[in-house]
This record gives sequence, structure tokens and C-alpha cells, in this order.
Amino acid sequence: MKRRIGGILFRHVLREVGIAFIGVALVLLALIVTNQLAFVLGRVAEGQVPGALVLELVRLSVTENASVILPISLLLGITVALGRLYHDSEMVAAQACGMGPSTVYAAAGVVTLATAALSAWLGFFAGPEGARRSFEIRSESLRTALVRGLAPGEFRSLGNGAVLYFREQDEGGRLRDVFFERRVARGAGTDGGQLEVVLADSARYALAPDGSLAAVVLQDGRRYEGLPGGGAWRRMQFREQTVPVRAPETSAPKPRPDMQPFGALRSSDDPRYQAELHWRIATVVITLVLGALAIPIARLRPRQGRYARVIWGVLLYAVYANLLISGRTLIEKGTVPAWLGLWWVHALVAILGLGIIKLPVLTDALRRLRARTSAAAA
Repeated sequence: MKRRIGGILFRHVLREVGIAFIGVALVLLALIVTNQLAFVLGRVAEGQVPGALVLELVRLSVTENASVILPISLLLGITVALGRLYHDSEMVAAQACGMGPSTVYAAAGVVTLATAALSAWLGFFAGPEGARRSFEIRSESLRTALVRGLAPGEFRSLGNGAVLYFREQDEGGRLRDVFFERRVARGAGTDGGQLEVVLADSARYALAPDGSLAAVVLQDGRRYEGLPGGGAWRRMQFREQTVPVRAPETSAPKPRPDMQPFGALRSSDDPRYQAELHWRIATVVITLVLGALAIPIARLRPRQGRYARVIWGVLLYAVYANLLISGRTLIEKGTVPAWLGLWWVHALVAILGLGIIKLPVLTDALRRLRARTSAAAA
């Protein structure tokens, strides 16, 4: 009979914790998606990213950052679920039937281990792969930003003072009724060069493989060259003219440690790579530590509110996350040796968590001691 009750309690706690964990994770995930969507749309508006890649970039960004929300989702999920069971006296009823805390630990442990496995997969495999793919997309977008989005009837800057305008574009990609303007490095006029203005019946453009140079081929046109405000202008007619336009300098993202595979991090002596390695390990360890501490933290005293212990969980996670970020910075600077890593943070937070767990016991003991002291004084 006791085994049957234990099985029912195990499934009940497992369901409550799982539902609460998924609910919190979905809320936090929605916040991340909203934030990343706004960020990517801003890049699209600036012309840095094609609009067709918005959803893929958001998905990759969520994959990179999902390991951050899993620990806090687990902590809050366990705290909220067990808080409800304590508040509604379901845990009291289970204890009255002879059920110990091992059943609760087992049910919450299943969710914790599954979350830790998911964090490991995200941190060591999916996250770096997503970062590499995101890097490739952004680099390619910056490379092709020079000629991407050319539209009829709009003046488009090609960098370094070059401006292109055309009335329409046919099915073959050829531009019609073209206006082209740029500064040339001859003479000592305004802005340090002469102004070149070209009017052509048609044109086509091509981009160099590395994206550093664009060639605008103008056909059947007239070229005017001179200093603005001056009278010495030259006028020429041509059948075809090729104008090279160098792309403006772009701040293409550089490869980051979070893009490197696990083997490269482990074999490197670079402090940044060592910090990234310990950070990935920490995403798994923090899940296990918070999952273990959440069960005793969620225990409510009689007549306490359902969410009375949530604030302690949030406080613990805030301290934990900030210590990990600070520890990572110390490793990158070489202040903390690589062999120590972030393990000191996990030990410190475990001690702090135990202090939070024992705080009600210490408070009751202090209250009883104060009562006995007052009674003795009376």
C-alpha cells in the first residue's frame, strides 16, 4: 500500500514540477524571442541583414541563449510547484501517509537531470553550432550589403562617396536610365577631389568574390567631370565604361570563443578559451545545484503564502549568475587560474543556499531563546 501511494505521489509531483517548469521556460523564452526579434529587425532596417533571414537568425539566437533560461526555469518551476503542494496541504497529507522526502527528491530529480542533459547538449553542441551559423550569416550579409536591396527610383550609396540611381530594372537584372556620381582622387577641389557624374542608358553591376569591390558597367552614356562651382568641366561620351567602387569598411564580427568546439577549448591555453570552457561546464553544474537546492527552499511553513519562497530562489539565482559572470571575467584576465575555474562559485553558492534553507530553523531557535530569556527575566 505504501509503495502504491509512493508511486502516485511520485507521478503527481513529477507532473506538477514538469508543468511549472515548462510554463516558466515558455514565458522566459517568449521574452528572449521578442528581444531578439526586435534586435534583428533593427539590423534589417539598417540594411545589414536580409529580411528573409530574420526567422533563422532569431532561431539561432534562441539556441545560443536557451541554456541561460533553463536553470532559472527549473528553480522557479520546482519552487512554485512544491509551494502549491505545501500551501494546499498535499505534502502534509503525504507525510501523514508515511511518505518521506525521498519521493519528492526523486520526482524533482528526474526533471533536474533531464534539464541538465538539455543544458549540456545546448552548451556543448547546439549552442556553438548556432553561434557559428549566425556568424556566417552576418558575415555574408555584410559582404553583400553593398549591392543588396537596390531598388528603382532610389538613390543608393555604394560607399566612398559613390551614389547610384536608376529608373527601372528589367528581368535580366540590367538597370535602365542610370545616374551615377562619385568623387575621384584628382585635383584639389571640394572634399579633396573632382566630381564625376555619369548619365547612361543602361548599366549592370557585379560584386567581387570577397565583397570588397563592386564593378558598375555603364553603357551608352555621357560623363561629366570637374570641380563643383568651377567652369572647367569635361564632357565625354562612351559606349561602355567600367567603374570600380570599393566597398566601405565593415565591422564584420570576429570569431568568438563561444563558436569553438569542445576539443578546441580544452586543448587551448588562451584564457578566453579556458573561460568559455568553464562557462559551458557551469551551465550544467548550475542546473544541478539549483535543482537540488530548490526542493528544500520550496518548503513552506504553516500559513505561509504559496509564493513566499520564490523571492529566495530569485535572489539565489541572481547572486549565482553574477558570480559566474564575474568569475568568467577573472579567468579571461588571468586573475583566477584555469585549474580553479568556476568551481569556487558553485561551492560558495551551495553554502549560501544551505544558509537560506537553514534560516527559518535559526530564526525559530532565536525566537525561542528570546522567549525563554524574557520569561526568565520576568
